[in-house]
Amino acid sequence: MMDDPTAPEFASHDSYGKFARRVRRERRYATDPDSRAFIATVLATAPSRHLAINKGSIFYRAQLDIDEIESTDEDGTPRIDIRGLGRERMIPKPELVMSGRANPAGIAYLYLASSEVTAVSEVRPWIGVSVSAAQFRVKRDLRALDLTLGHGEFGFAKLSIEQLMGQAPVEADLRRRAVWTDIDSAFSRPASRAEQMVDYVPTQILAEAFREAGYEAIVYRSNFGDPGYNVVLFNVGDAEILNCTPFTIKKLTVEFEECGNAWYVSEKAKV
Repeated sequence: MMDDPTAPEFASHDSYGKFARRVRRERRYATDPDSRAFIATVLATAPSRHLAINKGSIFYRAQLDIDEIESTDEDGTPRIDIRGLGRERMIPKPELVMSGRANPAGIAYLYLASSEVTAVSEVRPWIGVSVSAAQFRVKRDLRALDLTLGHGEFGFAKLSIEQLMGQAPVEADLRRRAVWTDIDSAFSRPASRAEQMVDYVPTQILAEAFREAGYEAIVYRSNFGDPGYNVVLFNVGDAEILNCTPFTIKKLTVEFEECGNAWYVSEKAKV
């Protein structure tokens, strides 16, 4: 069964997962009928997630490192002024950008966050490192797609074991909510630098589809810092930098949970 954009209706609660596996391992450019149908269904169910980002909205962007500028006092004493990174470092350039959640390498999007805490957390700093955080102001009204809508309202606990195993039907509304929850999670989920090239392929394809559909930005939940969100502007020139402040990371909080089974050395093995 294929996703149906005319209904519009997803074939499965795992439609995003199937799409992601295909474009990572089988058909990288989503040219197959199943992937095209999935993307079309995503776009067909997207209008309820329209979000207006108003001109003048303030967002934040962080980068590792700061500027140290050598100068002299009036009496000739040398000094070093510590400042936030300059515009040329805070505004991405196509020839320098690496692969990201929404952009492939060589295509620049502007990644912003709802707060300084979220922006700084997104660069995954460590204690003692220097970080620059800048304020950006949106220059015009933008048509955005809100991936966070309904965040946390759907969980697989709502599905029975039979439904998760494909042995019982899942209502169309639950399938739609599950797919959009997966999309939001996919944009939010960080990948290691070694995995970025492959893991970000599904979200990069969707971001391109959103852009082609006329959306000028996307909003997704952040997995770092406060319960904030991230904003990606497809046109880097749609926001202007206002200031940039240097910071030093003083403290990090780590939370973790068990994700598998522990193993133990048996008494016999110790002998």
